[in-house]
Amino acid sequence: MTAIEQIRENVAKLYKFRDEYFKTYGIEDAANKTQRVQQEIQSTIQLIDTIKDQVSPDLKGELHFLRGRALNATAEYSAEAEEVLGRATRFNLPSAWNELGECQYKKGDLTGALTCFEKALRLAQDKVYYRNMSMLMRSLPWKTSNEREENIEKGLEYARKAIQLDMSDGHSWLVLGNAYLALFFTVDSKMESLKHCKAAYSKAANDPLAVVLPELHFSKFHVQWYEEDYAGALSSLQRAHELEPTWTECQTKFDECLKFLTKLSQMVKNKGQLNQRRLNALTADINTSQLGPYDKGGTNLTSGRKPDLVPMALLGEGNNEDKVILGKVVCTIIPESGIPFSMCLVDKEDSCIAVTVYNWASNCGVKIGDSVAVIAPVLKSHSINVPGGTTLSFRSVRVAVPLMLVVNKRPVGISQIATSQIVSQQKPE
Repeated sequence: MTAIEQIRENVAKLYKFRDEYFKTYGIEDAANKTQRVQQEIQSTIQLIDTIKDQVSPDLKGELHFLRGRALNATAEYSAEAEEVLGRATRFNLPSAWNELGECQYKKGDLTGALTCFEKALRLAQDKVYYRNMSMLMRSLPWKTSNEREENIEKGLEYARKAIQLDMSDGHSWLVLGNAYLALFFTVDSKMESLKHCKAAYSKAANDPLAVVLPELHFSKFHVQWYEEDYAGALSSLQRAHELEPTWTECQTKFDECLKFLTKLSQMVKNKGQLNQRRLNALTADINTSQLGPYDKGGTNLTSGRKPDLVPMALLGEGNNEDKVILGKVVCTIIPESGIPFSMCLVDKEDSCIAVTVYNWASNCGVKIGDSVAVIAPVLKSHSINVPGGTTLSFRSVRVAVPLMLVVNKRPVGISQIATSQIVSQQKPE
């Protein structure tokens, strides 16, 4: 075996060790992964330095690339890797340009990363290059909303090209799912986009290498939280943290979500913690005139039909078409992420329920004492097991768009609609 063949083999073994770490050590050893990978990197670099003088001069570019790739095997930026890969790009190797782009992405130099990925793709088509371009397009800064949307749509197209090159690659399915997730939350809000996103994550989960990527579970969390699968969302955050204990956002997000759900459950149970005198005054003020246009008839949202006013206690699980509920706001609760805007309503029969609203503009909302009617309410009963053996139980009505609300006799207008956003720390996929 020649010197360059030995180096190729050892760098391949390094990445196999990293990518298949949990096959060897199991999830319970996740905390040691970074240290063990670093030890493998050092061993690989030592081998390279020992036999590099035996490498043929015409393979010098590949030698630089392999050394840089070994140094770039961690999630952290390496200045040494960037320097070595910079030398490798002088030989115009597409793999070297891609690796340098990944290094610069970790550094936060998105413009430099874009240049590198574009050069790699001009030299060769590769699923990894397309994946990286997809990820980068969704990370690039933008000056206008149109520019942002164009970047996201380009990111989706790059992700599709990666899948076309290898339909069995779970990592590519993860990137495609993230592209559809960004499309849904930032561009079109179409359920079809969310459906494609979930299908892609499901495909990724079937790949034994992709299913242990913490990014997959963190991405799934966003979908589960939006769909109010709160138990599943918390579980996904826990799994992501188990797989990468150093990714602090997972634990931070878990704590934020648990705090929100605990407070929401308590507020439903305690009816906003208002005293009985205040509650009695609010419920006594409820009357059908607060239904606004739905008091006497319907609108285009109900196809002209007048919805039936029903007590909140009699709502059926799931969709309640042709129904409307009416109550007074006894509290508002907003998680740190801002999604969803939540309130607790008490109706004429003294029942209390949570109402979660999505896509409501940030300068809009309600306050305690406001009357709120919800058209065609969608009910979900929650039972969430949380650490410590506690179970959070409450009912909520989900409002996908605020147009289904009437606040103080006035229907919420189109001007109050905004697109929900995902905000998380930048992390390579």
